[in-house]
Amino acid sequence: MLFPTVSFGVFFLCVFIGFWYVFRRSAERRVFLTAASFLFYAFWDWRFCSLLLFSIAASWGFGLLIGREKEHFRRKLFLVLSIILNLLLLGFFKYYNFFAESANGLLGTLAAAGSAAAQGGGQSAFTFPALAVLMPVGISFYTFKSMSYVFDVYLCELPAVRSFLDVALYVSFFPQVASGPIVHAVDFIPQIEGVVSLGAEPGSKPIEASKAFGLFLSGLLKKMVFANFLSTLFVDPVLFDPALYNSVEVLLAAIGYSVVIYCDFSGYSDMAIAVALLLGFKTPANFNRPYMAFSVTEFWKRWHITFSSWLKNYLYFSMGGSRFGKVRTLFALFFTMLLGGLWHGAALTFIVWGVMQGVALAIERGFSYGNAKHGNRLVATLQIAITFAFVTLSWIVFRAPNLDSVLVWFSSLGNFSNKITLLSPLVIALLACGLAMHAIPESVRASFRSLYLALPAVFRGVVIAVFLALLSVVSMSGVAPFIYFQF
Repeated sequence: MLFPTVSFGVFFLCVFIGFWYVFRRSAERRVFLTAASFLFYAFWDWRFCSLLLFSIAASWGFGLLIGREKEHFRRKLFLVLSIILNLLLLGFFKYYNFFAESANGLLGTLAAAGSAAAQGGGQSAFTFPALAVLMPVGISFYTFKSMSYVFDVYLCELPAVRSFLDVALYVSFFPQVASGPIVHAVDFIPQIEGVVSLGAEPGSKPIEASKAFGLFLSGLLKKMVFANFLSTLFVDPVLFDPALYNSVEVLLAAIGYSVVIYCDFSGYSDMAIAVALLLGFKTPANFNRPYMAFSVTEFWKRWHITFSSWLKNYLYFSMGGSRFGKVRTLFALFFTMLLGGLWHGAALTFIVWGVMQGVALAIERGFSYGNAKHGNRLVATLQIAITFAFVTLSWIVFRAPNLDSVLVWFSSLGNFSNKITLLSPLVIALLACGLAMHAIPESVRASFRSLYLALPAVFRGVVIAVFLALLSVVSMSGVAPFIYFQF
């Protein structure tokens, strides 16, 4: 069930009415919202609801064990066991076939070498079977949320939660379960009691409806117009076979993918934050004009912020962070991003992407560059351009099905003799606007929001209706899945 669909609109309307106006007691609301979240997940594949429930139960149980223990060794033991369990769960569905194929290749090589040495023939006696493993939607996201809860209890950021429903609601919360944001337990669970205890009478609940509608419309615009049009009309055809297109189109398709992945993912985040806000839950921002970053370090403070903060708080700091000298810090940065690449999937392209990010962060830290924006505007602009070029190149690796496709893209940059066939005024306008939206200062955005909020409620409703009408006219039929659903 995708956000920009009628079916989700009907589903959410029922949830909204039930949560605020039918159920009035806090216990009822906990049960109702948790049940609605599982129902939402069941629309994807009901068979994996048991997997989600198991992940929740395990984290809840380990949280209680860690919270009850005072002895440091046992607390750490329970933490390690919970990490192993979650990683085994995640690893089986995401990485089994990758490691099975790699192991079989290695076993075959060793067997061939042994046979040659013995002057005999034959193959490896044992091979790992290939399994048709169906990827559960959002498994990376809800596994990281489950781990966040246990980490926060272990680090004494959050007391162990006795209510199973509270942990279940946090992990399965339907606006975030499929593709984030990865809200930390310490940021979400303390909100539950306050939200479910609010009165059900109109005007008694501090819902920021206007802000929520604005965010949702922003997400719709990014996804339905920029991401869908650019990917369908230009980016996907060119990157599918770059050798067929002119070098200008090959280069602009890479830039276009940078726009597409931002508009697709930040559009989903905007809508997820808006839906949560309409239910009373506040979610940290997940994007902050990332292509205005002047360094890769700064980029990761602006891109997928909840994910990068998860990596920093629970992985980078656990490796020592910057507490044990520069060399240890550089290794911690590198391996954090390498594991961040593996989180996206079992493919060499994700590993190379993680290595690129890790090396860039380590170099910037080693030369004390990452946090130093130059005072000269021209030099600062050059910093932003270089960072964007690096990020765009890394997105090509990230998107590619294999490393050979990356080499094909590079070689296609010399296709000057091919005719330009797909680059249209509409594509150029979408590219320009998709990049220009990053340059709008926050003060200007705040002014537009204030102007919108100053309008009478009737006029705000008219603005929303006109926007939706125009969107229905210009948008493509159907809704393409969000890019990050595959993770």
